[in-house]
Amino acid sequence: MADKRVVFDFDIAFTNGGGIQGQDFRLDIDGDTIDDKALADYVVQDMQLLMVGEVKILNKYYIEEKHKRTAVNIAADEQLIDLSHSVFDGLVTYKGLPAPIICDYLSRENSKQFYEAGTEFQIGKIEMVTNTGTYLDCPFHRFEHGMDLSQIALEQCAELEAITINAKDATEIGKEYFTGKEIRNKAVLIYTGWAKHWNTTDYFEGHPYLTEEAAIYLKECGVKLVGIDSHNIDNTAGKTRPVHTTLLGAEILIVEHMCNLELLPESGYLFSAVPPKIEGAGTFPVRAYASLKKRAAF
Repeated sequence: MADKRVVFDFDIAFTNGGGIQGQDFRLDIDGDTIDDKALADYVVQDMQLLMVGEVKILNKYYIEEKHKRTAVNIAADEQLIDLSHSVFDGLVTYKGLPAPIICDYLSRENSKQFYEAGTEFQIGKIEMVTNTGTYLDCPFHRFEHGMDLSQIALEQCAELEAITINAKDATEIGKEYFTGKEIRNKAVLIYTGWAKHWNTTDYFEGHPYLTEEAAIYLKECGVKLVGIDSHNIDNTAGKTRPVHTTLLGAEILIVEHMCNLELLPESGYLFSAVPPKIEGAGTFPVRAYASLKKRAAF
């Protein structure tokens, strides 16, 4: 692919007054195009500007010309990886539990009676069990007097240093997968590959799980959170749940039904899975994601 450069003018206004303009700027890009928002962000960062307000990119076009510096990699700016399944009307997350019902409480059509012409709104209504989609378990889920969702701290579920454990194609995940790993005070995300069965009947039977010994080891090592891309972190063939009991009993949070863990590096990233602050609930869907790196200056 030929080297591409973007040529453009810009007009930058400052929130404290004044502004600057530039004409016929040229920037090497890694790809065929770059959108105005990304281009504006790069210009502001490269010039180390402060108090920036509106940025207008003007007269933009592309040329083929040999790169003169490190190219702007648009993909490198995509630093967040979504690790959550979508929740939709009728989704069965856990066999035997009801699927969510997602519908209008106030439809756009019905909202017309309350607003001026051309101003319409939709207010949705959701009826569901809290174990739906990709969700977080906190101690109250297992223990009557454990912390509920309103009591867990953000430090337990947001921007945690994380490590990925590769247990692909394993069913019984034992202590040996975690020995020799730097896991203390980290979110430990266990990649099994089981997410490929999501929303199929295969998802519920024969799924990967942690052993009780592994859970005890994780507790003893002082991990902060354990996540897995499987139907359950425990073996559901029986009626005991030793992994939930061990981890939640130590106030170690659990995230189940994850996805896209194969996209993560082994370490060097941050993990977040923050639930709403709800009293009297022990589980709830989260938008789990990983932050691989911060935007680098160019």
